[in-house]
Amino acid sequence: MMKKRLLILGTQFEFTQLVRLATGRGYYTVVCDGYPDGPARAFADRQYTVDVHEIERIAQICREEQIDHIVTSFSDIMFECMVKIADAAGLPCYLHEDQLKYYRSKEETKRRCRKLGIRVPDFRYITDPEDDSLDDFRYPAVIKPVDSYGSRGLSIVASRKEVGEHFAEAAQFSENGRCALLETLSQGQELNCMAFVLHGQVHLISIADRMTRPLDEQHIPINYAIRYPSQHYDAVSEKVRSIFSRFAASTGQDYGPMAMQCFWDGEEIEVCEIAGRFFGFEHEMVTITTGLDMEELLLDMLYEPEKLEETLIRHDPKGHSFASCVYLQNVVPGILEDQSAVRELTRGDAVRHSVLFYREGEQLGVLGPKQYFARYYVEGATREEMLRIEAEIFRKARAYTRDGKQLIFLP
Repeated sequence: MMKKRLLILGTQFEFTQLVRLATGRGYYTVVCDGYPDGPARAFADRQYTVDVHEIERIAQICREEQIDHIVTSFSDIMFECMVKIADAAGLPCYLHEDQLKYYRSKEETKRRCRKLGIRVPDFRYITDPEDDSLDDFRYPAVIKPVDSYGSRGLSIVASRKEVGEHFAEAAQFSENGRCALLETLSQGQELNCMAFVLHGQVHLISIADRMTRPLDEQHIPINYAIRYPSQHYDAVSEKVRSIFSRFAASTGQDYGPMAMQCFWDGEEIEVCEIAGRFFGFEHEMVTITTGLDMEELLLDMLYEPEKLEETLIRHDPKGHSFASCVYLQNVVPGILEDQSAVRELTRGDAVRHSVLFYREGEQLGVLGPKQYFARYYVEGATREEMLRIEAEIFRKARAYTRDGKQLIFLP
């Protein structure tokens, strides 16, 4: 019997466990992306350094390596490229290229939701920031790229004048560089939701509270923690399931992962984005609070559908404990000099896992160049214990530039 041959699109640290697990299962594992130093490469049977946008080149690698399945997750760009590569290489995939617009275009997502009676923010697709009709839009609003990811190019605007000031920044992150999306600010508690579609039926994976605070009047609120499970789980779970079900049925998705960012105002859910993959930087929280291994799930999706179905039937999305993914964000530019306090926090008894993204001597900007400064996964037996641990991290977290400025955002 021929060994299963899997291409994993992604070699950064969030893919390390997936590669290790696939190799441990006895699969012939090939990894590929444009990062030559990706840590997941060390655990693969074969590796290629090719930008994920080089669709035909990676499709040819799939043919040469006799790949039978391709997988990725955690990133909209990776998800989009995986679907295109699978189509080009003739590989099975839970979505096809003609379905991508519903998951990758913010405008298409919102139009589809409106047709389904799903509440979304008021929005306007704009190519001319000087359009007089923008005077009548409801402000404050958010201007954002049409098809980007990772909260890049987003700004809060209070008038048509400010739309013009920030249009170029938002448009540059859109694929064609000439358009942006303007939408009203959503109100209420922001939720991160994940699900899996099997035989057209939606199985909830998780619902979490995404905690944010504003840095200033211009930037969108900064994400400082994601708490599992959501304190609103009982009130929103069936509403979330219904939205996933209606959207998947309308796009023709009858298999595979889904994720959604939305707001709950106490009465209705307002959808911001729906994606055809799992969230990155937090899927580990599902394992901590429910025991469900998300990497196992992704591999079972490809090779062991019967096991996958059993896992989904048994899964309790509400979980058995409480956990927070605590994010530290750098909001002061400068050269990192001292993060000893941040490093010391990684040794805390309640910290299940942590990642520091920078080394001393690196140049930092405002909210960049990396997505986060540091991340901690903490767990508590009760919500109160989890919140106490989270607050302790923010009380002690400090990092300084060479000129002595404290660079971490503290909510």
